[in-house]
Amino acid sequence: MGHLTYGNSTLPIDVEDETLTHVRAVTLTKLRRNESFALTLHTPGGVETLWVQAAIPLRFVMEEESPIDRALLVKMMNAANSSGGLDLTRAEFADVAAAPQLHAMSA
Repeated sequence: MGHLTYGNSTLPIDVEDETLTHVRAVTLTKLRRNESFALTLHTPGGVETLWVQAAIPLRFVMEEESPIDRALLVKMMNAANSSGGLDLTRAEFADVAAAPQLHAMSA
């Protein structure tokens, strides 16, 4: 489980590593282009929408970086480019956050 720290808040927002890896890629791409966007996610206080822009400090911390799923990245980029922004509470993204991490094991 990783976490996201937004603005001057000292309270991190917990996000699954796989989801956070993709959110980081979307965020860095958008900010590199000087594009702001809305990011909606579950926080300890409920559902919260953050306005992501270059002037607001943002920190990503992950226990383990996950591989990028191109199809998921495209979905997230399309959502971030929409008027509603990237809403991680939508079912299509919530399923990713809840998906178990499977690791291959050798006998």
